[in-house]
Amino acid sequence: MEVRVRVDRPDGVALKPEYTAVCKRWVKVEPLGTAAYTSAQQTESKATHRLYCRHIEGLSDAHEFVARGRVYRVRRPTELGGRTVWSVVEVEELGPDVPAPSTGGGSDGQLGFG
Repeated sequence: MEVRVRVDRPDGVALKPEYTAVCKRWVKVEPLGTAAYTSAQQTESKATHRLYCRHIEGLSDAHEFVARGRVYRVRRPTELGGRTVWSVVEVEELGPDVPAPSTGGGSDGQLGFG
């Protein structure tokens, strides 16, 4: 998954999102179970999934994970076992990705992904 930071900048009348790529990570995606999802809704955290990946320093709610046309906004980042080796990140699925301008780099085809 690509990890990016979203910043909304004024563009005349409306706000225009700008994205800055942070890194790419292999991520295990785990949908929250019914009980966890219901509890999250009651606390208004809106978490829908839990992601597991190598530690990413400085994650906040301005960060998004993007893969396969889906966008996940960071809601609650933590370290697994209190160590900065693995991150456990609760996210909210926002839906389909809005294509952002290319920032260069290899395409999925170049990396062997289909």
